[in-house]
Amino acid sequence: MIIAIDGPAGAGKSTISQRLAERLGFTRLDTGALYRAVALAEMRKGNAADAPDVGPWNLEVEGDRLTLDGEDISQAIRAPEISSAASDFAKNPAVRAGLLALQRRLGRARDTILDGRDIGTVVFPDADVKIYLTAQPEARAHRRWLELEARGHAQPFRIVLAEIMARDKQDMGRAIAPLRRAEDAVEVDASELGIEEAVEACLAVVRQARG
Repeated sequence: MIIAIDGPAGAGKSTISQRLAERLGFTRLDTGALYRAVALAEMRKGNAADAPDVGPWNLEVEGDRLTLDGEDISQAIRAPEISSAASDFAKNPAVRAGLLALQRRLGRARDTILDGRDIGTVVFPDADVKIYLTAQPEARAHRRWLELEARGHAQPFRIVLAEIMARDKQDMGRAIAPLRRAEDAVEVDASELGIEEAVEACLAVVRQARG
């Protein structure tokens, strides 16, 4: 079974998908982490986001651990500059083509929850369950601000909010696989929901789909 969870930056997709996977006994694949990993790899090589000769990338996923050429980059890819660059690299057709096959291979290996921005529209348009997880920009910025502070990358709230809104514009306006709600996706607005409440809301969608 494949569950696709899409939505804008800071909506809580990572945390909610992980907890939902634990409740269901599924594997969770953070596709956003793959794009951040590619951004990190290409930036280390000195390549711009539109470089035509990107890849190949030696990426391995083991639970929440992501390695690049054997190096654990699980924390390195969470730096603000990498998150911002990931959206630019995601516009590169060569990047998207290279990661599309990897996402599909990993997703089909077992019961999987995949979260990202184009899972239900491009990667797995035939997913068994599609959820569009969203929240108001201010609520998402507040969550991201707390997350950055906890990871030692504290920034003023106004800057985090501006970055969230800029990321939305980038993700929704890109020519290739823009962020949008799939027609058959169920929307879950987590603006005023706690993490567990959002998990329960998503779990209800899955249960209804399962009958």
